[in-house]
Amino acid sequence: MNNKGFTLVELIATIVVLALVMGLASYSIVGIIKRSKEKNYELLVTNIKDAAETYYQECRYAKNSAISCYPNDNTYTITLGNLVEYGYLKGNSKDSDDKYTLVNPLDDVDISECIIQIRYNNGKINVSDVDHVLDSCPMDYNK
Repeated sequence: MNNKGFTLVELIATIVVLALVMGLASYSIVGIIKRSKEKNYELLVTNIKDAAETYYQECRYAKNSAISCYPNDNTYTITLGNLVEYGYLKGNSKDSDDKYTLVNPLDDVDISECIIQIRYNNGKINVSDVDHVLDSCPMDYNK
């Protein structure tokens, strides 16, 4: 008898091999996505620090009238959303009003309301610990 086709065992073996390949591929893809989010987070922290330093310089020395500067004992406090609004930092997401906001790439949470402090100390501009600020922010804004 001349039977053409696959047996049930051959089909099951093929499906198992394909499932293993898909499992390994998805595991690799998840790792790549995680590393990408971590790199984006590190880049965001660096960009926030650079934007805050630029904001401080303009507040302290340039007296830019287009921005609001409220020093308190040589310390400037600003939200990340204001840094985006004033053009020091590029937003990475749009809200429902088509306004750019800042979103933490690790968990996709809006961090525009996070507050950072910038101060001048011993000849150096110090930005509050941005990593810590982003970890503890945002709080529940609906309260």
